[in-house]
Amino acid sequence: MQSETELRNTSRAHKRLMNKALHYLGRYQASQQKLRQTLRQFARRKLLKDEVSDADEAAIARAIEDVIALCCDYGYVDDSRLATAKAHSAVLSGVSRRRLSQKLQQMGIDEDTRTAALHTQNSDWTDPELAAGLTFARKKKCGPFGPEVTFEEKQKQMAKLARAGFSLDLIKQILELSTAQEAEDLLAAAQTPPDEPF
Repeated sequence: MQSETELRNTSRAHKRLMNKALHYLGRYQASQQKLRQTLRQFARRKLLKDEVSDADEAAIARAIEDVIALCCDYGYVDDSRLATAKAHSAVLSGVSRRRLSQKLQQMGIDEDTRTAALHTQNSDWTDPELAAGLTFARKKKCGPFGPEVTFEEKQKQMAKLARAGFSLDLIKQILELSTAQEAEDLLAAAQTPPDEPF
């Protein structure tokens, strides 16, 4: 006789959930929480209406957790790897550590994993926050990357950088740079790995 887990794993609902998970993960990089939300929405739309009665909601919930566990076992879902990749790309795209931490939290990444991902930034770059701030300023044409501005316009640039999650000290450091070349040199130094000479 089959166990309850074996029955769940061979049920039509379980197979449909696994297919949905694989299809979704083939298109998107997702955290466990995001995959769980996607599978719950799918179950509400398709499984509970089409083939399973309301009494089987608990079985669907267990099947969803089984599918997530399988995806983790196979390496299709890895919150640590996802957080590290997001931390790496954040510096290159001008995202502050504060904003990155908020995004990872919204993705359902736990605090220890978020902290570890932020720590990897320190091993990848000499000053990841400065590199992200300068990248953001270059994209938004703030400070040394834009034309000379009035005091009021400079205040607006400060507010823009602050809303992006950068500290006041870093904002002042960026906006006090006089030329784009000086800023680019500082960016290159900040993006150099800590153990490599610039």
